Amino acid sequence: MKFTNDTKECIFIMRFIKNLSPETISLLRRISKSSKNHRVRQRAHCIILSNEGHTCSDLMGIFDVSLVTIYNWFNDWEKCHLISLYDKPRSGRISKLSEEQIEEIKKWTKSFPKNIGRVCALVEETYKISVSKKTIKRILKMLDFNWLRIHKKVKGEPDEMEYNVKKQQLED
Repeated sequence: MKFTNDTKECIFIMRFIKNLSPETISLLRRISKSSKNHRVRQRAHCIILSNEGHTCSDLMGIFDVSLVTIYNWFNDWEKCHLISLYDKPRSGRISKLSEEQIEEIKKWTKSFPKNIGRVCALVEETYKISVSKKTIKRILKMLDFNWLRIHKKVKGEPDEMEYNVKKQQLED
């Protein structure tokens, strides 16, 4: 993008991804339609459209991203091709708990399925690590656990004779 001094208007430099092989285009189309990751689909579609002759300003409007983002996608494509469509692993906070501790939490949860607070207390007592209920729930979700609220219902019809006796007692 260049700015002219006189009118402060923006002039877009024309940049395209060209000369893609038919195999690459076919692969990009398949990725743009069937990838599970939305960002990968979006980047693949952008490369296809650029190859078809759409300008960067068109692509900015289509994908609702900045010119810098489009240029970053193009630069990454020119360096790494298909690998550039995927995000690199990002660093995050180091886990408070080791794999062995997570396995222990899994066992405790099976022992006390209705009491996550108890599991938190066991982690605190055993490992001297303070964790919240939310952290335990995140760990359990990562382990493919799920939980449902317990719905209490009447089990069925009461015994007729016992029901009449108790009803009589209430009326007296």
